[in-house]
Amino acid sequence: MTLRRALVFGALAAALGGCVHYPTIMDVGGTRILPSKGRAVRQGESAVFYCELQSVGKFGDTIIGVTSTIARDVKLVNGQGQPVKSLAIDGETTVLLVPKGTHVVLADLTRPLVEGETIIVTLLLQKAGGLGVVTVVE
Repeated sequence: MTLRRALVFGALAAALGGCVHYPTIMDVGGTRILPSKGRAVRQGESAVFYCELQSVGKFGDTIIGVTSTIARDVKLVNGQGQPVKSLAIDGETTVLLVPKGTHVVLADLTRPLVEGETIIVTLLLQKAGGLGVVTVVE
């Protein structure tokens, strides 16, 4: 009887082994933000940062802050340059950080930025935590 149970268990395990489903972000309803096209543009003694943020998760997230080692004062601002406390990113959407809209200002730089160098701007998301965006200085 023990051999028969072992064979049945082995056959069952083999049959179920091929029926594995790995859920995607959309299946479980999580948040996932993918940054792309990051740009850091020098403006005198400061710089501005732009990018595209694609939310591929079922639910969104919210940017609640921004940091970077290259600047002592990093803030999210609107198109008029006024500080913005947060920026909602809905699920299954793309949000643009652009010059005439919401974007990031890097002020009080720790050193001069050189064209072509790579820097990281970290977006602080309410649910996902820090999201580092690697970008090249223009």
